[in-house]
Parts: sequence; structure tokens; C-alpha cells
Amino acid sequence: MDQLMLIADPQMTDAYSYGRTGILQYMTEFYSDLYMHRNYRYLLHKLDPHAIIFLGDLTDGGREWDNQGWKKQLSRFTKLFETSTPTYYMAGNHDIGFGDGIKPSVARRFTSAYGPTNYILNTTHYTLVVVDTVSLSASIPQLRKDVESFLDEPLPDKPRILMTHVPLFREDDVDCGPLRQSVKGGIRQAKGYQYQNLMTKELSQQLLERIKPVAVFSGDDHDYCIVRHKYGKQEMAAEITVPTFSMAQGVQYPAVVLLDVSDDLTTKLCWLPNQISIFIGYGCLVGLTLVALIVKHLYGWFRMRRPPLKQSLEELPVPRWPRQQRSLKRTILAWAKDVRDVATVGVAIYVFCLIFI
Repeated sequence: MDQLMLIADPQMTDAYSYGRTGILQYMTEFYSDLYMHRNYRYLLHKLDPHAIIFLGDLTDGGREWDNQGWKKQLSRFTKLFETSTPTYYMAGNHDIGFGDGIKPSVARRFTSAYGPTNYILNTTHYTLVVVDTVSLSASIPQLRKDVESFLDEPLPDKPRILMTHVPLFREDDVDCGPLRQSVKGGIRQAKGYQYQNLMTKELSQQLLERIKPVAVFSGDDHDYCIVRHKYGKQEMAAEITVPTFSMAQGVQYPAVVLLDVSDDLTTKLCWLPNQISIFIGYGCLVGLTLVALIVKHLYGWFRMRRPPLKQSLEELPVPRWPRQQRSLKRTILAWAKDVRDVATVGVAIYVFCLIFI
């Protein structure tokens, strides 16, 4: 298990995402699901990872659904990301809540479907330590006890990699590097209903001192970020925040990270297409097609209405047949027929591609 594909924040769009209803909500879910499903299949084929790790926030409204609605979302998620490749999951704040906002019943149903939220993965050369940092951020002892018990256990004597949903603390002026898409440049601490952008400084240092990682991987922020943390006397650990996997979570280019944990630890950032710009391109092509058909039919209409040229006395008479005048209404109807014909072919090809590609 040397090549791991890290997927962060698929945050499957649902009724709690944008407050949309009806056909608009259906279309939003359909196209965001289609985007993730197709890219997931392609990445499995192209990268052929040995295992997959989801870094939390599997669904957008996971913590809000009642049990019946949650089961439907679970079934939907399972179909989207179906694979025989070993897959591991982490809990995010959209899955179970954050800190004191976590409901034990919601956390239990998550673990019943996806497995424990704190665990260790051993590879040949490294140990991955997966920590439920959304629960660790609670002040209520009952919510923290499982993760604290996990952190008290002895760790394997291998180089360690810390996996956390919430990024570790850094100062506001720390830059995330040139590959970040946001113009703000870094992740700044902020918190609100069921979220916090960064772990607290104290908890971050505790995790670094306890686990002593050589690298850290996180999610939650939706954008790429790489920073370096100092801890202990001279230890350093680079943290990579993996971008969202969804086209609907505020970044132009979603991505995954391919983590190679063979002898030398390496990462590869794999960008996904900008689906919104593709949709805009479709819209522009539709607009150009409509304009071209309008120009074609208006040209024909004006040409039919143009008076015939007068003959001079020196010219031999040329027989002329009376022009058949076309009304504007007939021109519009002819244009509409052409639009229908073009649309029929275009839609048929599009539906074929949706079904078979």
C-alpha cells in the first residue's frame, strides 16, 4: 500500500447546501454528482492507487439529516464512489459537526457506516495517524474521550504522517504558496456555526509534539495550501491542505493529491477540469449558433424584399419571374425550425454522451 489517493471535501451537494428547490436543486445535484463520479472513475483508472483516503466532509448536510434522509445520502455517496480499492474515511464538521456542536447519535451513525474516526494505517515505511480533530476541538469531556484515549496509546516506531480534517494553526500572515487559487493567499483563523478554519494553537502543538509527524495532510479549506510547522527543538513538518473534489465548493479547479509512501515520501497534485468554464463555453456556443441562424434568415428576408434592378433601354429584355415575398412571420418560423433541428441533433448527441461516456 504505497500509493494513496487523498480526496478532500467531496461535500456531496444536497438540500442543505444552497437552499434551492425543484428543478434547480435537481440539476445542481445531478451535475455535481456527474462531475465527481466521472473524475473518480478516470483517476482510479489513470493513477491506479493502492488505497483511497477521504479526508472528511463527505456530504454537505450530513450532520443535519434525520436518519431516513441520511441513509438516502449514504446510498447516493456509495454509488458515486463505488470501487474495489481499499478505502478509508475521516470525519469532517459537515459529517458530524464541530466541537461542542457534535451530537453523539450523529457521530455514531457515521462510524457505523464509515468506520472509526481515529485509527492507524501502517505501510511498509510509514505510519499514518488519523485523528478526529473535530471531536478533539470539543470542550465537553464526553465528546473528547475517544480521541484522547486514542492519542494516549503507543504509536508504531516508524516515521509518522498526521491526517487531520481541520488544518493546523498558523499565523494569519503565513502564505500558502503559489498553487493556491484564492487571492487571499493563506488560511486565517475564523469560526462560526459548526466550523472553525484552523485548530487552536494549543491543540496543534499538542498534536505535533505527541505524534511527531514528518508530514501533515488536511482538508476542510477547499483550496490548496502548503506550510511548514516547527515543533520540539528542531523538528519540521510540512502540511499540505488538499483541495476539494467538488466543482460546487468555491474553487475553479478541484484536485486530489497522490501520496507515495514508498521509501521516499512524495506527493503529486492532480488538478481536475474547471467545469464552470466548460458550461460557460457551452453557453457561448449556443449563443453563437442562435446568432448565426438569425443572420442567415434575416439576410434571406432582406434579399427577398429588395426591389429588382431596372433594365436600361440598350439591354436585351431578360425574362423575370415575380419574387415571392416572405413575411417576417414566416422568416421567424423558418428560423425556429432550424433552431429545433440543430437542437434535436445537439441534445441527442449530449444525451448519448451522458449515458455512454
